[in-house]
Amino acid sequence: MRSVIGTMTGTSMDGIDAVATVIEGQGLSMNATFRKIATEPIDNIQDQLRFIASGNRCADEMTSAAFHLGQSTAIAITKLGISDIDLIALHGQTVFHEPPSSVQLLNPEPVVERFNCVVLTDPRAADLQLGGQGAPITPLADWIMFRQQSKSVAVVNLGGFCNITILPSNGEPRDILGFDLCCCNLLLDAIARDRLGIPFDQDGNLATSGTVDEPLLFKLKSKIKEQHDQHRSLGSSDDLGLWVLDQGAGIQTNDLLATATHAIGSYICQTVQGADQVLVAGGGVQNTALLLAIGESAQKTDRYGVPTQAREAMAMAILGALATDGVSITLPHITGRQETDSVVGWTQASP
Repeated sequence: MRSVIGTMTGTSMDGIDAVATVIEGQGLSMNATFRKIATEPIDNIQDQLRFIASGNRCADEMTSAAFHLGQSTAIAITKLGISDIDLIALHGQTVFHEPPSSVQLLNPEPVVERFNCVVLTDPRAADLQLGGQGAPITPLADWIMFRQQSKSVAVVNLGGFCNITILPSNGEPRDILGFDLCCCNLLLDAIARDRLGIPFDQDGNLATSGTVDEPLLFKLKSKIKEQHDQHRSLGSSDDLGLWVLDQGAGIQTNDLLATATHAIGSYICQTVQGADQVLVAGGGVQNTALLLAIGESAQKTDRYGVPTQAREAMAMAILGALATDGVSITLPHITGRQETDSVVGWTQASP
């Protein structure tokens, strides 16, 4: 039995999640059990991170932000209060993703100095070097956490972008499907920030009170379909925020949020309609309007013992354990990388 910590910072750039996971068994036969989650806010560098993510990648700014992220990550892990740590897997903060380039900002040194165990970082680099998209990165971890013998399962991450893992019933890793679908919270948050000066639509209340604008809904769903049809990893220039704000210039804010939320949710619903079970995770699960648009059959990952906020960081823990066991963490048929006999995974920061 191993105690593994995974960490993740999302596109909201408001905090670092550290999740303790118990790993029993080895490789693809392992079982993973959620143990505990802790979060450390990073509000103090949120503006700096958004400045970098907007394209201002000054070396001094990036070095400073990476060190602060490392310090905050070490604090988040410490908050877990766990002494028996065998492995730590750090994702970092994505500030740029346009394959073949991708930047997950993080200086692991504060973590390395504080914890006496193997520390892994930069999980996407090896896949990108082999011609892959570096994403989606969680499908194999989703298979470990959520696969079923008798049901097909769609795992829907409602993050900055929506990405989906499809797990066929009684399937093997070669049967897994995984893809980025469309922009999600990045678009909804952009509307809230631009129109109202608030970080997001709390619980989807504004969208719930609005009325869908049908002409814009049609155009937005067409744009979302374009994103999906490109069969690529979505990144820095794909949030559609400027396009929607321009197209919806004459529409009331509540109605604009209702339209964007419905467009995203209904397209997700259409995409996963063939699955026996639909599980949702990520920050978007707090948005009741979004969940309503996806459909009543969608259930939170909590049903399987994985809190919605913990899924991505727990996935990092699982992927760290898999790589340590000699299993590549990305799947060539999903990311598009070359086949190789080498383990495709993390960079070892220590020891």
